[in-house]
This record gives sequence, C-alpha cells and structure tokens, in this order.
Amino acid sequence: MSMRILIAILFIALSAGCAPAVHVQPGQHVLKSNDTDFIVHWSTRPTPIPVNDFFEVDVLLLDHHGSPLTEAQLHVDAAMPQHRHGMNHRAHMESLGEGRWRAEDMLFHMPGAWVLYFDVTQNDVVRRAQVDVEVD
Repeated sequence: MSMRILIAILFIALSAGCAPAVHVQPGQHVLKSNDTDFIVHWSTRPTPIPVNDFFEVDVLLLDHHGSPLTEAQLHVDAAMPQHRHGMNHRAHMESLGEGRWRAEDMLFHMPGAWVLYFDVTQNDVVRRAQVDVEVD
C-alpha cells in the first residue's frame, strides 16, 4: 500500500471521529497533531517498549498534504500524568533528513500509563501531537 493511500485512510478515519492513533502495521503508528496541521508516523525499537531499558523512537513528519515536513524541528518527550512526572532521562534527537527523526535514549523507568509528546517547532511556533502508551 502506498504512503498516499495510507494517509488518505488516516484522514478518512480521523474525520469520522476515530481514535487519534491508527495502527497501520506492526510497530508503525500514525498520529495527527492536536491542531490537525501535521502527521506523525512513529515506531519504537524495540517493540514493545521495555520497562527501565533504553529504546528509540523513529519518526516521519508530514504536512497535512502528505509531504515531508523538512523546515521544522522535533522534540520527543514523555510523561506519566497520573504520577505527575516525566522521564528520568533526556532523549537525544537526531535529524535524518527529509522529515525523518530519531529520538535516542528514551527511557520509561516504570510500568504504567505514559504519554508520548511530539513537539514540532516551525517559524517559532510549537505544535504538539500526543498519544497514550501503556507499558507493562
């Protein structure tokens, strides 16, 4: 299935009121930003996310037309809102070009309900996409 078809399916599903995270294939997720202005394709390595062990998040940022979002910066972070804390370790961001990013050294130090945050900065404006992640 082509990337454009997957994006079209995502737009149809989101406009129908489905959950914001759509499972596309094993380990690959698609998420629309809170302001619906960009799309985040993301996956973790390893999958599932381990408890108290480092993992990576690979990201592809697309604009709402499905083109790579190349003139932007990305920061990936996470928190446990019910516990009122974030990660104990700061992730390292690496730009891979053409809208692709890698967040290295992510660490969920305890099991439970986490929220992954994808903050995109473009023209001094920060916009967010977020998704709930349960870690066992």
